[in-house]
Amino acid sequence: MSTMETSTSENLTLTVSRVVKASRERVFAAWTNAEQMMRWFAPGPMQPTTVDVDLREGGQFRAAMQGPSPRTGQEMCVTFTGTYQRIVAEELLVFSWEVEGDPGDPTLVTVGFNEVEGGTEVTLKHERVPNVELVNRNRFGWTAMLEKLDKVCSE
Repeated sequence: MSTMETSTSENLTLTVSRVVKASRERVFAAWTNAEQMMRWFAPGPMQPTTVDVDLREGGQFRAAMQGPSPRTGQEMCVTFTGTYQRIVAEELLVFSWEVEGDPGDPTLVTVGFNEVEGGTEVTLKHERVPNVELVNRNRFGWTAMLEKLDKVCSE
């Protein structure tokens, strides 16, 4: 399920969610442990090459990935970085999100973890996205990553 809405700043917001067949504790750990992120934190056929996590408010993460683009099939390498702004264990992660080397302003990602029947609903809200093309690209990427997360967590 995806929705798009605009905020007063004219920046776009993307929301995607998925029920992952695992406990909140397991799913939260998959989002916050570098070793576990290496198993899923890249969309489609892409693979993480390095993941560094300093899990504390004000701490940073860096995730490099490479492989064929899930959209175009073109071989690519991209590195995302961010700073954790809010961490509530097993409930919430809020972090900035930017492409390393991109001069644009960072965007903001909020990930909620809610216990539901059959597992954990992961709701990801990506705010301050500058244009519709990036909203669509991010929708595709996050949706593909949540599919991988579900597979990894339910192994």
